[in-house]
Order: sequence, then structure tokens, then C-alpha cells
Amino acid sequence: MLASSALPPFYAQAQTEEDDTRRLEAVRVEGQIVDVIASPLAVEFAQFGNQVQLISDDEILTGGFTNFGELAAGLIRGANIGYSPDEGEFTIRIDGGTDRDTLLLVDGVPYFDRSSPSEDLWPATAIDPRIIESVEIYRGGQSLYFGSNGGLGVVNVKLKEPDGTTKGQFGFYGGSFKTRELYGNMSFPLDEAGKHSVMVYGRSYHSDAHELFDASAYGDNILALGGYQPFPYDFNSLGAKYLWQIDATQELRLGASLSTIDFHDSFPNSTIYTPNFTEFPIYTASYQNEFSENLKFEIEGHYQQPRLRNIEFRPQICTIPRLTDLPAAIETQARNRGITNFTTAAQFETFAASIGFPTGCVTNPGTINGAASQARQGWLVNQVPGSPFFGQRYGTAENPFPIGAPIGIVSETVTSFGNGNPVKGFGSTDNRVSGYKDWGFNTRATYTLNDYVEVVGGVQYTGYKDFSDEAFGVRDQTLTSIGTYGDLRLSLPVLDGLSSSLAARQDFNDPFEDEFVWKASARQDFGGGIYGRVAGGTSYSAPKIDEIGVYGANAQINPGLEAQSVEALNAGIGIDGDILGGTYNIELGYFQTDILNQFGERAIGAVCTQYAAGGPNAPASGALALDTINANRRSIVPPDSFCATAANLDLNSGSTVAVNLNAEQAIEGFTVDLSLDLDKWAADVTFTATDSLEPNPVFGLTQIREGTGQVLAGTVVPGPAGSSQLRQSGERPEWSLSALITYEPTDRLVLALNPRIQGPEFSYAGGTAARLVDANGERSIPDQNFGEYFVVNGSVQYFLGEDNQHRFLVRGVNLLDEDYFERGSAGSFQSLNRSVVRNETGVNNAGNYTTYGWNGKPRSFWIQYEYSF
Repeated sequence: MLASSALPPFYAQAQTEEDDTRRLEAVRVEGQIVDVIASPLAVEFAQFGNQVQLISDDEILTGGFTNFGELAAGLIRGANIGYSPDEGEFTIRIDGGTDRDTLLLVDGVPYFDRSSPSEDLWPATAIDPRIIESVEIYRGGQSLYFGSNGGLGVVNVKLKEPDGTTKGQFGFYGGSFKTRELYGNMSFPLDEAGKHSVMVYGRSYHSDAHELFDASAYGDNILALGGYQPFPYDFNSLGAKYLWQIDATQELRLGASLSTIDFHDSFPNSTIYTPNFTEFPIYTASYQNEFSENLKFEIEGHYQQPRLRNIEFRPQICTIPRLTDLPAAIETQARNRGITNFTTAAQFETFAASIGFPTGCVTNPGTINGAASQARQGWLVNQVPGSPFFGQRYGTAENPFPIGAPIGIVSETVTSFGNGNPVKGFGSTDNRVSGYKDWGFNTRATYTLNDYVEVVGGVQYTGYKDFSDEAFGVRDQTLTSIGTYGDLRLSLPVLDGLSSSLAARQDFNDPFEDEFVWKASARQDFGGGIYGRVAGGTSYSAPKIDEIGVYGANAQINPGLEAQSVEALNAGIGIDGDILGGTYNIELGYFQTDILNQFGERAIGAVCTQYAAGGPNAPASGALALDTINANRRSIVPPDSFCATAANLDLNSGSTVAVNLNAEQAIEGFTVDLSLDLDKWAADVTFTATDSLEPNPVFGLTQIREGTGQVLAGTVVPGPAGSSQLRQSGERPEWSLSALITYEPTDRLVLALNPRIQGPEFSYAGGTAARLVDANGERSIPDQNFGEYFVVNGSVQYFLGEDNQHRFLVRGVNLLDEDYFERGSAGSFQSLNRSVVRNETGVNNAGNYTTYGWNGKPRSFWIQYEYSF
């Protein structure tokens, strides 16, 4: 009864005309007999040829998941989780796409990052798994009903709701990594008839979290300054919902919630200490009215205002001085010796020693950073044996910080495009809020003409804009979309068992191009439990706030920018039937998706011909040749109208413009799903294989000899990296096999296993790192395959009490203690390493690159108690 369910054979036992809630009572769903409530939209989508997966609250409870990233990885078919869900940030991607092609809805609210000038905001982290009622996944292009960002599908999360009765759950959860959690929700009526009712809920969760990065991933200076540290994670939420059951045909629902997620995300090659503090205030409203047996109306609205505050410590490293950094008299001495610059630390140290000048940095950060530096006092002391200053503090003319050594840590205070004021320091002055506002509504009417014809019409409005401190320098620009859509649904008696749908949508967008999308789908029941389905059409993804070109005074909006477009096809054939006193379903599916007009950013001087050398707007220095600019334009949709405006305004050639790329991402794959529901056993097994192909940027590039930097003319980077024009997109597994298997020997005991086998999944070395070869002609920095692992999670549940109201759960993760990565980073350049700062080694030295990953959890266990009433 706990296996994940989809809705291909939903017509097996049709609902009665009186059951307007479309409750799926004793309906065969993915081979099992279930008793759950599916949304009317999910039922309709399945009826007319869409692939729909339904995940119930029982499955979620069985998994014991602490965040939605874990839930998605464990239960959503073909899902790949980007980033680390234990780090407080993650995205959800299905069927080989990106997070911007998988639209996540929670009670109708789009949980999609609109972009923040500080760093990305990840709304999926704001979902509280303890109050999820069900999750519905609609695969294939879904922009028609939901607008932007549904190119590969929609993950629709439905939260628990008040229903006029008294009910609730309270529980606690604790275990590995000092995890502790309290949560609860309670619904109750406000009047005797139960027409007015509310639900209140809350959660408080903390975990020290497992070791995210191995110490070997850290550069020497990052490690010296304490960058290797725990990554604690906190989630707190509080919310309320209200229901007014106006009469038997109409209802009004309101909701408000605030979630806060605090986490650390410093990286092994760049930052020391970076706590993040996020807030997600979200408000929802919905109204439904069944005017008659033939006409139904619904509207959902939302407003949200995510906010983010960062504190970011970056290393301060003693670097090689420029001549102009020296006192005037010392600069004159250097120039008199014919010195125009110091290319290595050794050159400067030799010169400084010859004139009795300090050979390093003399500023002592102890007088600047106070306690922060005092805590790392050992690193500020000369510990070189035999030095006359052994045991003394660095930072004086006699005992300067050595070039390449860490001076200390400093707070990053300004953005690269802001007004120069601090944004990532401490306190109300130096720590600034970034974020965005997102609001909209989606209204839909369904008219059933007769048993054969049904018509759906809808209007959707979406608006979003930046909501950040003015110090970030973001232009006040609102992005809006108004979409109208219609769907003609036919169940004509032309062919028995055939249902089809033909739909279209027109969106009027500002300030980017309008979009027209269409969709056609059909389902055929052949009898004997055999069925076929197919759905195809177009979808799109709107630009984010940063992609439209509003970050910084010199960023410019390209009025010809088009939305990222998606062409999708999703089909399947399956059979359901009876076996051993239970039911089964087997389905073979296929999907194909092409993504075009992906977003990018280019410098004006690189793509506008007016800025070519010899042209009217050529910069005084650094102008590109016309043929070089034309070569750059071949990889994008040339922003000609923008270029004309830029030239008329004589904008700086280094200013940027958002553009559409010509590169096309081609995705193709197939799925095999098997579901089995017997008396005591239930299983859901799914296999997904995906080719998610993108142009290979290393194709045809010449080799570079590691250590020397010699370009080996006439050679090509060895292996597929240099010979394949296309490659599997980064962080997209080539295949995966997952299952949920449950055994219920009694109505009080449930045993479950949730295994996942991941196929090859790559992180690619880029730039110079990808081209380096050793003396044997082998790549020095190979691409990282961080897939090919086998992880098994499991749980044991036991229920006590007359009504099974007391639930005890023991959850185990990674029971086989597999060593694996959630995400990989190949060839990350350690630019802050001592040898790099001293310019003794650089980009051509393989030792200055690190390949590391975000560690998956080791074997770990938790216990949970929950009381329901």
C-alpha cells in the first residue's frame, strides 16, 4: 500500500457522478488498489494522456525525510537533486533537465529562484515535509496550464489542509549529527457546523550535519585560516491555514507561513566562513465554485518575498606588490634599475633585501579584525625554525608577512556592481538584505458540454521584481507575464477508449518577448488492461531578474531577448492486471526534449560590431577585430537593436547584455516502471536512462603540456573530451534505478527499503585544466565521474494504541556505508594557494587544481515518535 503510484490506468474503476471531489476509491493506480485523494487536475491530466505520478503521505512518512530534497531523491521517478540537500540548498531536476525546466509548485505557489544579487535563493528548501499531504508529478511540457519553467514537468506539492474536523500530529525526531527536531500541526473548527476551520503548524529542526567536504579538498591558505569546518543547518517554520466552506459547492482558503533556513556554504577554494540567513514569507489564497454540474471555477493566488543575508569571509593573502604600491623613493630605485614590475615573489624579495626594505606585507590584521584574528593567533606568528624572529608576530617591517602567506580573514563588503557600500559584513550597516518579490494568480474554468466534449479556459498573471538593498545596485524593473489558455478535451465515440486534448496558450510578457505555446495529448485504452499515452508540445522558461540585465548601473536590458523555449514529447505504453491476489502495472515510457534559446551574458564590445577596432565606438584600448566580433555573434542571437542603442549612448564596451545562445540541448530517454501491490508486500521500481546532450566546449582544442604551458600544435585533447562534439550535461546521470519496497506483516509493523543505483554522472574540468596533459599524453585533470554508486536507505515503523495513534520509526540512511558524492567539482583552480600567489606555479601546473565532491551521508540513524489524533 506504500509504493509510489502513478495514474495511467485511472479509468479502471471510474468515479460516480456524485463524487465531485474525484476521490480515487478502490481505483487501480499503477497496479495497486489505493484510497487517496488526488487533485481533479491530476486525474484529468492522466485521463487525457499525461504521465502522472502520485506520492502519498504514507510513503513520505515511511521515508522519514527531513527535507524535500531527500524526499525527491527517494520517491520522485527520474529525479536528480542538484547541490547538497544537507547544506541548506538544493534544486530538483527531472528527466535530464535543469531546475529551471522543472517547475515546483506548493499549494499553487511557484517555488522558483527569480535570482538575488547576493547569491541564488533556493525556495525548495522552504518546504516542510512534515505537513505534505501528497506530491503529484506531471511529466512533459507543462507550461500550458502553469506558465513559465515547466518544460520537463511540474512537481505539485499539496500541503495538509483544515477540513472542519479536529485532527493533528505532534512529534519529535533525533539522531546522528546531533539532529533534533520538534514539529506539529493541529486543525480544528471555529464553529459548530465546521464551516470555518483553521490549521496551525510549526517545526524547529537543527543538525550539525555530516562532513560536507574532505580536508584534502582545501587549499593550503584556506585550510590554514580555518576554512575546514562544520556546516550546521537550521530550519524553522510557523504557519496557519483557514477554510471557509461557504456551501456545498464553493470554498475559500487562505494561508500564511514563514520559514527560515540558516546554513553555511563556504567553499574549499575561496571562502573561510559564510553563514547564510534566509527567510521565506509566503501568502496564499484560493477560491473554488461549482456553479453547476457542468461548470466549475477555481482561482489560486500568491505573494512571496524571500530574503537573504550573507556574511562572507574571504582570505586576505600577502601578494606581490606593484611598483606603484611602493613608497615613491623605493619605486624610483626600482625603475633606476630597469625594473618595470615584479613577476614573481622571489624577484621582489631579492630586490627588497638588496636595499634593506621589508620583503612582505607589514600590516598586522590583529589591529583590524580583533577577536577574529586573535582566535587564529598561531598563524600570525613566525614559526620558521632558525629565523631571528621565530616566535614573534608577523606584520612589522622587521618581520613582515611572507608573500603568499595568509594575513588573516576579511569580510567581503561590496558587490562587483553595487554602489560601493558594504553588503556582506556584520550588523545593520554592513550586512544588507537581498531578495525578490513574486506575486500572481491562476484562474481556470471547466465547462463540460456533454459526455464527449469538455472545454477549459484560464488566465494567469505573474509578476516579479528585485527586493534588495540599494547598495546592490539593481535597477527597479518589474517582469510580468499575462497568459490566456484554452484546452479542448474530447472523448468521442469514434474509437472506444480514446481520450484526447488539444490546447494552446498566449503569453504577453514585459520586458521580454511574448510567447505562444501549444500542447496535444491522447490516451487509448485497448482493453485487457493495456493502454497507451502520448503528450507533446512546447513550453518556455522566462528570464530571471539578472538575465534580463538589471544588475549594476552599466547592465543593459536587451529588448529582443526571448524566453528559453522547450519542445517536449512524452509517450508510454503499459499494462495493469491482477496477480497473486493483488495487482501489478508495467509501463515502458519514452521522452524527448529540445531546449533552445538558453540565456547567456556577453560584453558589448564582444558582440556589437560598432565597437570593433576602427569602428565609431571602438574603445581606446582592447578593441576586438571585426572578424572576432562576428565569430562571437555566431554563437548567439545577435542583439542588433540593443547594439544600435548602446552605440548611440556610447556605452562602455565592457558593459554587459543578456542574450540568447544558439546552442541547443537535446534530451532523450526512456523509463521502465514496475509496480506491485500484494496483501503484505508492495514495490515500486523505476529505471530511467537519459541522454542529456550539450555542445562540448573542449571539442577540437589543442593540448597544453602540464607544468610548461607549451601549446602542442597539431594535437587534440585526448579521449572523448577532445573528440566528441557533444557530451552528457554536467550533473545529469546517464541512468538511475530506484525502488521503494515495503513489507507489512501486521497492521502495526511496516518494514521498508529505499535503494538507489546511480549510473555515470560527471563534473567537467574547464578552461586550461581540461587541456593539460602529462609527459605520457594523458589528461592531467580528468573529468570527474561521481556517479556509479549504490545507496540503500530503510526504515522500521511500529504503531501502538487502539487506533494506531502512536507511531515509532527508526530510519537508517546509507545502510551499506557507501562512499559517494552528491555533487562534484572537477579541476577547481586553487588561486589562493601560496605557490600561485607567489607566481611560482600557475594555471599550467596540475598541482594547483583540486577535484572534490559534496559528500553523501555516511551510515547514520534517527528515531522518530509521532502522535496522531
